[in-house]
Amino acid sequence: MKTLLAMLCCGALMGGLLAGCGNGSDSSAPSGNTENEPDGTLAATTVYVDIAASLVSSFEEIIPLYNETQPNVTISINSGSSGKLMQEIEEAAGHGVDIFFSAGQSQVTQLDETDGLVVDGTTVNLLQNELCLVTGKDSGTAVTGWDNLSNAANMALCDGSVPVGKYSREAFVSLSLLPDTDDNSTYTSDEVSAALGGVEINECANVSVAAQAVAEGSNEVGTIYSSDYYDFQDALTILAQDDGTLTGPIVYPVCQIANPGADEAELAATEDFLAFLQTSAVQEIFQNHCFIVNA
Repeated sequence: MKTLLAMLCCGALMGGLLAGCGNGSDSSAPSGNTENEPDGTLAATTVYVDIAASLVSSFEEIIPLYNETQPNVTISINSGSSGKLMQEIEEAAGHGVDIFFSAGQSQVTQLDETDGLVVDGTTVNLLQNELCLVTGKDSGTAVTGWDNLSNAANMALCDGSVPVGKYSREAFVSLSLLPDTDDNSTYTSDEVSAALGGVEINECANVSVAAQAVAEGSNEVGTIYSSDYYDFQDALTILAQDDGTLTGPIVYPVCQIANPGADEAELAATEDFLAFLQTSAVQEIFQNHCFIVNA
């Protein structure tokens, strides 16, 4: 499997600091200058980017690379589950967010078609991921794959509102562990536990929390993305990986949010950074972090 081979080729983690956090205004950011420099350097401003938790380590490399050519632009990152980020964008009516990079299509679709908060023509299905069943190294688990998941005493599993939790439930339906419904994401953790014969479920806030819970031994097994294995490869073993047969394609769309509070400089930098995310240099970073890049 090409993605599993890619994961085996992933190197050691590369460090980096995120340029900021949260969606609030940055009082330390320079203001008042909206003119670009003659060399094409953008005016000083801050771009606020909401990203799925599974993208954090990639952005730790992407932001410094971007600032090599655009040193005046601060990229402020807010990360979490895509469902929670979507709700925050809705509640704020787009204020304080310039770009949303989701781990699921439904969140962007709702912001676009229901809320009208996505700038027309800016959505790009940039990445794909794959669902993995993992355990800690030397965990001694009796679980060998999807077929005997019920042998686990407990597992880390995100809620169905979180994309990895939704895709996990789709996999369980495909495996005939759960009956198919109009919306499989609504299966509760208790219902999943019962379907697995009583496996105790640790309901995690996002995929990074689930990966950490298994890596540190708090849970015997868990479902995460193949890209999250990159961050924990020294502590995790992949028991099974789905190529989309069980879940369907796991697509990561990125889009520009209609931020009513953005001035001219912020809008220009937002468009520039969104275009930068689609460059070959950034695609290479994503591939190194075990994502599949949609050409």
